[in-house]
Amino acid sequence: MRLSALDADAEHAIRLISFFDTLVEQQVSVEELVRNAAVVAECAVGVQDLDGAFAIRAAPDGVSDTGRSGPEATVKKMGPGHQVWLQRSPDQALPLDELLLERLAIAGIVTLGRGEPSAPVLGDPALLELVVGRSTAAPERTRALHLLGLKPCTRLTLVAMLGPVDAISQLAAHLAAPARPLRAIIGSLHATAVVGVLPDELEVPNGVTVGVGTTEVAVDAAVSWEKAVRAVRYATARTGAADPGVHPVVRAADLGPLELLAGTLRSADIRGVGDIDVLDALAADPSGRDVLQTLGVVVEAGSLREAARKLHLHHNSVAARLARAEEQLGYPLNQPTGIARLGLALALRRLRDTDLLA
Repeated sequence: MRLSALDADAEHAIRLISFFDTLVEQQVSVEELVRNAAVVAECAVGVQDLDGAFAIRAAPDGVSDTGRSGPEATVKKMGPGHQVWLQRSPDQALPLDELLLERLAIAGIVTLGRGEPSAPVLGDPALLELVVGRSTAAPERTRALHLLGLKPCTRLTLVAMLGPVDAISQLAAHLAAPARPLRAIIGSLHATAVVGVLPDELEVPNGVTVGVGTTEVAVDAAVSWEKAVRAVRYATARTGAADPGVHPVVRAADLGPLELLAGTLRSADIRGVGDIDVLDALAADPSGRDVLQTLGVVVEAGSLREAARKLHLHHNSVAARLARAEEQLGYPLNQPTGIARLGLALALRRLRDTDLLA
């Protein structure tokens, strides 16, 4: 592989990332790492400290020495006290020069840090927190992935869960099987990282809500986690075997523009909304749970008769519940505008009751 033959598209970027992942997996020395990088870059490449005590430089033919960077080198920080560099003038820069330096820096941190006695224990939940943390720098994230036994390009799906601990533990083990689950408690949420894509149907215990993030390469796990947190805000726990309108699993990919609301609004932002106050008043009534369940199913079904079918009720019973809600809300629920307004009110009410932001 030669850098001059690669374009700045996703396919070639992943090839370059995989190249460095393989070197890390093979546990090559720092010198071998630099030599390989120089051959791919087709120019001098090096690793050096800031104190002048350590330097490895390699020429495009792979021959290495202890030279340092020249005046026109592009330099990138590699953790505390070290740098990686690439010797190419700005007018000759290649599209993937910056990515090569980034991956060299990440691989260098792993290689230099290999065997440190203070390295975290494999599978430590703190590592998963680093992996999904928005503020974690790329080198630290990649090192955490390495210690967890994952490659930066491994496809991960992050799952956010709320509910009884024992039930969540069983579900997390099931999701990760046959591998050991990668778990952490982040704030009030239980986080689980699953390699690959989750199945379409998930059996979730009563009382547990689940938000499923998008599937991303492991270095972008923070994106998946952020979306999982947004999704779990819309999830509702099941209390029985058949609860129409209850959704214990919500996938971020299905939220559309509702994801924006979940990523922006906190409980304090959703106060004094008239429609939500009415829904709260309805919920406080002895039969309020049935009315709110009916409203949710009507929004999803789009018609009274389909809602009645899902609820296993006569359509006259559903119509009576809707009439009661319409009287309180002050607008008709047999028109698209009324259904849309009710759907938004129900969504905002759910967000108000789950004050979570990733």
